[in-house]
Amino acid sequence: MSETGGNSGDGINVGVGDDNVGTEVSSSETSATESNETGSVITAGETTETVGTEVVAAPPTTEISINSNETMQGMNQILETPQTLEQAQKSVETFHTQSITQILENNGKYMSEADRARVAEGATSVKAVDYNGGPTGRYGFSNGKSSIEVSAVNPTQIERSTKHETNHFASKNMEIIVPEPGKHGYTVYNTVGTRQSSYFHSTKTGENFNYSEKGRGLNEGLTTLYTNQQLTELSAEKGKAAEQQAIYSHATELCAQLESIVGKDALKEAYYGGNLQGLEAKVDALAGEKGYESLRDCLDRTLSKDYAERVEAMKDAQAILAKMYEEGGKRT
Repeated sequence: MSETGGNSGDGINVGVGDDNVGTEVSSSETSATESNETGSVITAGETTETVGTEVVAAPPTTEISINSNETMQGMNQILETPQTLEQAQKSVETFHTQSITQILENNGKYMSEADRARVAEGATSVKAVDYNGGPTGRYGFSNGKSSIEVSAVNPTQIERSTKHETNHFASKNMEIIVPEPGKHGYTVYNTVGTRQSSYFHSTKTGENFNYSEKGRGLNEGLTTLYTNQQLTELSAEKGKAAEQQAIYSHATELCAQLESIVGKDALKEAYYGGNLQGLEAKVDALAGEKGYESLRDCLDRTLSKDYAERVEAMKDAQAILAKMYEEGGKRT
């Protein structure tokens, strides 16, 4: 998951250094599980988290890179007062802990008991890394373990990036592994927030195939919206600075409009609680059959590298939202 607004996963690259691919798919995509516990790894038809002798390695995700095409502040703000790696590590750990407290206080009611316990423990790995000009934050979830990386930049950006990544961590995290011995591998379904993805892993070659994802635009829009709101709660100045960066600006604007129509609870129940079906039902009731699917696809397109496509996606999404608003007004 990246905040570039123009990054998309073109393939499957497994490894810490990957910039564009993340794995997230809802349990509703498969009947392999009867559970919906956050942070769990479920192997369909098995009692362990492995297939053969190999453990699933899900592609990591990236967050919060600054795209000069998306913001006027961009790189100038990032390059101010860089921190040493040691200073940044302390900052990231502190901001991660503070963010968890704030998120649980405001949104713990949307989570299951197991989810709240996982979030309260903090991410499995929280690291500050050297800034290399790419993403300033990254979140990964695989095999029940969560990892956050934040680049060692100025304190303002470190706080914002850490809070963004912590929201991804606090959102619904779930992974399902479906063994396919006849194909010499297994399919991985992964959910983080509202973003859903899947891919097939070959145990013969170690490669991943057939990567697909949906809901990334909605996920990044909500994550940025919640990050900005939480920073505003700390101080108006922090909130304003975050909004001025215009990260995922199109998706965030659309999510704010959607929130005004369906309400905060519906969105947070989906994002933090995993109730995507409830959100889909609400959107479809106002937008018509497959309205949620259409809106979700529009939001995904707002992250396109092509500016014209992003603009067109905004127009299409706003047409759906206008219909929802009008229909909602008729019912009040």
